[in-house]
Amino acid sequence: MDLNLLVYFHAVYQTGSVKHAASFLNCSSPNVSQSLQKLREIIGDPLFIRDGQQLSATTVAARLYDETKDNIHELLYSIENLSEKIQRKLVIECMPYFSIKITPLITLFLQSKNIDCEIVQMSHTTVESVFWERLSLKKVDLVFGMKVDLEGSKMGYRLGSDTCVLVCRKNHPRIVDSYIYGSDVTESITKIHSDISELHKMRSLNNDYFQNSPCSLQAKSLLAICSHISVSDSIAIIPSSFYEKFKEVFNLKSLKTNLQMPDFDEYMYFNKASSDKVLYLELYRYVQDNYDKV
Repeated sequence: MDLNLLVYFHAVYQTGSVKHAASFLNCSSPNVSQSLQKLREIIGDPLFIRDGQQLSATTVAARLYDETKDNIHELLYSIENLSEKIQRKLVIECMPYFSIKITPLITLFLQSKNIDCEIVQMSHTTVESVFWERLSLKKVDLVFGMKVDLEGSKMGYRLGSDTCVLVCRKNHPRIVDSYIYGSDVTESITKIHSDISELHKMRSLNNDYFQNSPCSLQAKSLLAICSHISVSDSIAIIPSSFYEKFKEVFNLKSLKTNLQMPDFDEYMYFNKASSDKVLYLELYRYVQDNYDKV
């Protein structure tokens, strides 16, 4: 039952009039009448009988009022307070690469709305099905990642796209400005460790390269990969936006190559049940509109 029905009931009981109750609650008289009718159907009693210009409470209405008068406002306050606390926490899940883009956008959005909210950022698991389960169970509010096949209960927006570059450290002993796979010395490579299907599709563009080149590191994080490259002779394929942001930090350079550099779409996913929340929709649109500006 909608607890607001009891609020309308209390107002009518105390004022003896639908019109006065509407004025007291700052709403329309039809709204009060409709709510009162819903409560009558739930309780199975007329609740009020017209007595001249006033509405007189039935014995059932009097008992309902006595049973709820001390608790209804405290209960509503607790629910509103709990709702406000829930809204102050936004749980997102994404790979560290996406968090570099997403976290500042969400922060700027919340600041623009003057919303005091804690952002909880969870790192992607390497198992794709697990984070979908967390989204289904509403343990996370938003998931950011590569394109995947959606289930019926999920919604997704394409935020933008990125392409990749081949990189090595600037003082690599053999590589100057290019790497030709099949002609140059076969260099060791690094790989992102994940079962994400889109990542495997990207690797299939250069299947021989990934199968025949020795692997020096597998890691979940691009930060770990770039740290490894900065002090080793390995090379790696990484997103170009990540390279531009961190190339000086990790002393990296991009290479011309005959390898096919993949590009990929970046998506934002959420439960369909969240699509009716105005604040969520505003956040989705804000991230969409500003994703390429970060």
